[in-house]
Amino acid sequence: MSAHGEVLITGQNGERVNIRRVSSNGPEGWFDAEVEVQCDGWRGKFGASFMQGELSRFARELQILHEQLNGKAILAPLEPNLELLFAGDGKGHVEVKGSARNNFHTGTKLSFRLDLDQTYLPAIAKALADIDT
Repeated sequence: MSAHGEVLITGQNGERVNIRRVSSNGPEGWFDAEVEVQCDGWRGKFGASFMQGELSRFARELQILHEQLNGKAILAPLEPNLELLFAGDGKGHVEVKGSARNNFHTGTKLSFRLDLDQTYLPAIAKALADIDT
């Protein structure tokens, strides 16, 4: 784990999304992260920037999803290099849909999907909240 923190989202079949913070907050509240996505034979690594508070909001939505098992949690940052949608089915299964873009100004993107158990949500939420401080 880096000095700034790391979030690992792992699917049931070994798919993963890893977010690693690589800088402190800048003067306007932004910080840089390195994101790695590995899913269905595809693997990519790129840089992303997040506004302080974006990952904490997403963490709170994941906590609610964990408690209710039904509903959605959405990460849609101002700079949409990484977008995630977690959807619970009410039975403990969570589908994660995402898109990753090295440069969000171009049309090139990787769309991916993975499944995980709702028991993973508290650790993911804690890691997201920790990386955002």
